[in-house]
Amino acid sequence: MALNRLERSWSPEEMTEVKAYYLDLISYRDISNQISSEFNIRHESPQVLIVKNGEVIYDNSHMGINYDDIKEATKS
Repeated sequence: MALNRLERSWSPEEMTEVKAYYLDLISYRDISNQISSEFNIRHESPQVLIVKNGEVIYDNSHMGINYDDIKEATKS
């Protein structure tokens, strides 16, 4: 549901500087554990992380995932 809400809101024209990736971290738990360790965050699913210059600048999950918040976090 969170992915569907985000996909419906996503505007490539607004997010020209953002590369979005979908990772199935339930199936690849070792990658999830590495991301959690690398960025010192708790894994949740679904979850959105925005990484800029090697640091997480936005982290939210479930119903907290919000396109407008993501757009604001990614402004240069």
